[in-house]
Amino acid sequence: MDEEAIYSVGVWSVKTGKEETFLRTWMDFANWTMQSQKGACNVIMLQDLEQKNRFISLGPWDNLESLQAWRETLEFKTAFVKFKDLCNEIEPHTMKKVITIPSPLVQKE
Repeated sequence: MDEEAIYSVGVWSVKTGKEETFLRTWMDFANWTMQSQKGACNVIMLQDLEQKNRFISLGPWDNLESLQAWRETLEFKTAFVKFKDLCNEIEPHTMKKVITIPSPLVQKE
């Protein structure tokens, strides 16, 4: 993956009480993505500490073409039908890295 990495970012507002079901469904989908989609590098899910039903998913891709091909799969479309039942709002985004500032405290060997 190069410095011009492309990221899939999702902002998820999950229906109250559906958080655990959402996370299980998302994990199944994320595992499928990592095992079957060329160009997917890794993925993380963040949860807001104050607003427990708000999540942000973030995953770098090797290139824009791989990310777009993933979004066109039947599995992606099927998963998003499930997510729409579990969420009040879903905001998918495609982003690129523009700045990285490494920690000066991390020692290089």
